[in-house]
Amino acid sequence: MTEEIKRQLQRFFPSETFTVEALETALEKGEIFTAKEKILPYLQTALFDDKALEVEVDGMPRVYFSRLKDDLPDLIEDEIDGRIVFSQPDYDPGEYLTDMTHLVTLPLEPGLGNLHLRYSRFIVLRMFTKAFAVEMATTFEELGKVQEIPVLRLTYPVLARIVRNTREFRAKVIESLNFTVSLELGENAKEFLAAPVDISIRGMSFAVSKQDQRNIKINESYGMKLYLDDELRVSVGGTVKHLSRIRKKSGIEYVCGIEFDLPSKTTAAVIESLVAMIQRAHLKELADKSAWSGIDLIA
Repeated sequence: MTEEIKRQLQRFFPSETFTVEALETALEKGEIFTAKEKILPYLQTALFDDKALEVEVDGMPRVYFSRLKDDLPDLIEDEIDGRIVFSQPDYDPGEYLTDMTHLVTLPLEPGLGNLHLRYSRFIVLRMFTKAFAVEMATTFEELGKVQEIPVLRLTYPVLARIVRNTREFRAKVIESLNFTVSLELGENAKEFLAAPVDISIRGMSFAVSKQDQRNIKINESYGMKLYLDDELRVSVGGTVKHLSRIRKKSGIEYVCGIEFDLPSKTTAAVIESLVAMIQRAHLKELADKSAWSGIDLIA
């Protein structure tokens, strides 16, 4: 069994070395697992919490982004009083995942990743929790559609592993939270409001429109004001580290990642307090979703 797992690890993570001793320790600690039932809660969390997933194809350094998609059955077509009416069949959200046979994701962003994925040998999906990352090993099956929405169909992961210290903790900003950021693009430019995606004590990311993202430059510094419940909590500068296209269920989202330029311990303390409040709101939402779905979602 250990030799088979080692073979799979070498296939999906070819740049790494796995000794038998290290593998046995990871298996004993539950940080590498192949049981489908153990992988399932992470997939359910990714779907219900609408997590952006990092996607690595054939071990290439370029990272793409996607999200899990529910595999909804086709609409039922009926004729009522001479009119064609479509209705949703009986289906519980996320039900297909419990079959543990396959995954459905939205197309990758940037779009070039979809071509690479179609001819790939292996794929790694990476999901972040508050304490660690989970990497799941899968392969491409076929292109498809779910109720006319283009999707990618992947095999159910053959193994997963927990990876710690991959990045700093980021609190997800839930949609119901009245948290906004105002960005100052320059002395003569108007401020514009953006919707935060997540935040840490060192930086944050936020969604911007296609038009606004053209005015943001990587490695440039900008001033920001962070508002919670329409109250200014802190003004802080920051340097743009990345601009990424990420696909959502409703379309394409442009996400800007900024590293804070913290001028004082006071500013850092205010941001740390904001991170804690935003994380509590996210945890409450996850608890509510767990109660509603009957699934223990992972924070």
